[in-house]
Amino acid sequence: MTLRLHDVEVPVSELSGRAYLAKQVANLLEIPEANIRALKINKKSLDARRKARIVYHYQVDVDLIDEDIVYSKNSAIASIADPQAPSDPLAGLSLGTLNFRHRPVIIGSGPSGIFTGLTMALAGQPSIIVERGEPVEKRIRTTNKLRSRGIFTPESNYCFGEGGAGTFSDGKLTCGRNHPLIRHVFDQFVNYGAPEEIQYDAKPHIGTDFLIQIAKNMRTHLQKSGCDFHFGRRFVDFKDGGKNAKYLVVLDDGTEIPTDHLIVAVGHSARDTYEMLLEKGLSIVPKPFAMGARIEHPQDVVNKIQFGSCDLLPAAEYKLAAQSGERGIWTFCMCPGGHLMPTNAQEGHLAINGMSYHARKSGFANAAVVVNVLREDFYRGHPLDGMRFQAALEQANFKMGGSNYHSPAQRLSDFLAGRDSKGALKSTYKPGIANARLDKLLPSFISDALRAGVKDYDKKMRGYICEEGTIVGIESKTSSPISMMRGKDLQSTSHPGIFPAGEGAGFAGGIVSAALDGVKIGRAVLENAIELARTAQLTH
Repeated sequence: MTLRLHDVEVPVSELSGRAYLAKQVANLLEIPEANIRALKINKKSLDARRKARIVYHYQVDVDLIDEDIVYSKNSAIASIADPQAPSDPLAGLSLGTLNFRHRPVIIGSGPSGIFTGLTMALAGQPSIIVERGEPVEKRIRTTNKLRSRGIFTPESNYCFGEGGAGTFSDGKLTCGRNHPLIRHVFDQFVNYGAPEEIQYDAKPHIGTDFLIQIAKNMRTHLQKSGCDFHFGRRFVDFKDGGKNAKYLVVLDDGTEIPTDHLIVAVGHSARDTYEMLLEKGLSIVPKPFAMGARIEHPQDVVNKIQFGSCDLLPAAEYKLAAQSGERGIWTFCMCPGGHLMPTNAQEGHLAINGMSYHARKSGFANAAVVVNVLREDFYRGHPLDGMRFQAALEQANFKMGGSNYHSPAQRLSDFLAGRDSKGALKSTYKPGIANARLDKLLPSFISDALRAGVKDYDKKMRGYICEEGTIVGIESKTSSPISMMRGKDLQSTSHPGIFPAGEGAGFAGGIVSAALDGVKIGRAVLENAIELARTAQLTH
């Protein structure tokens, strides 16, 4: 029998962590600390509501000597822990009937594509993974050229390359963890190098430094499982494969790969691929999204607002939402101790995003503050009108910054007042910022809503509006502007055998949801292969 204590308080001043936690558990249960055989942390959250007494709250499971006796005396503060359902993505599949005529082809090596490959590899089925960008160790050098010298590489950048756009992010894992498949995703991240605490922190994050190594470790595992990676190769077409295959996947060097299962996990920035898929008749519809800008403060400003004078805590974060008429305004991908960087995927465009290393030590905090962009704001009758709306603003942003990948920026107070900013502005954005009127760049419905939202945020976080605050633009890629329609079997409604996946296909909104969609796609491909094998047996 394992006992669960739902609330064990540990003051932030106790830096010894687990040692103090075990002492607290023993005190609560009134037992010797030596009677604790094992202790597992399930949840950890920070409570900073009382600035004079900031504490961590833990939920823990413990195995004890004389558990029955201890439980009988402590049933008011402890319960018997229920065993968790197994996190097996292959549960219920009849893998004995699995028979692939050709290896599945996965387009894209972001979380969705890689977790599709990992799921199939668990079943002993290797895949072929096509990635237009570079492996992470080369991609780092390429992106550094953009930040240090303004040299942009269209096929390998902060959006394209191994690990996808999420590799260069805070690595926030914003999703509940009760579902077995989500626990499987977290377990896999830890297996491939993520810090163990992501499994119990209330607000888990990995950080770009860990994400880079995780991507390499996942690639190594998949290669050992028989998977082939094609880096620096772009998916440009697909054809009917005739009697020998469902499709021929065509790459930009003329290579044709036969497959019965094509997984399209291209991410939200592969606009040329959207165009090609639409021309080929894939069912694509527009969907609403959100746009705005990044707001950056010195980290000390946010720390003081959130924690007061406590200097023992990690970099403070926040999550805010407001409403202005029909428009929602909310923070997205908040990066404590983070950096701003350029995340355009097309030359002559500029979009920005935030990233953090695991330690979150940049000295600045940034967050996207975004506004609903409704269908009626952009739709003119073409499925890719939302994409074109994003692209036009990115081109205007590029020109306003000086056409050199410097980003337009404005003091937050000046943005609210509708005036030019004077003097030097501080920002982590590289290659650099240019004083400019972001309030005039953004469409009025976005600027007006941002003003209303920021004023509301200042009521919730007194000091949010300050002279040190800077707004840097634009944030245009919170989600895909389209959905690739798919049925209950997760196959394209127009092209059976094609499996649209992840954020670019309109079915995810972050690392965890994209990875989870990849797990589901991997399972759907296996189910389809089993069904095809069963049908073939009946036919013969």
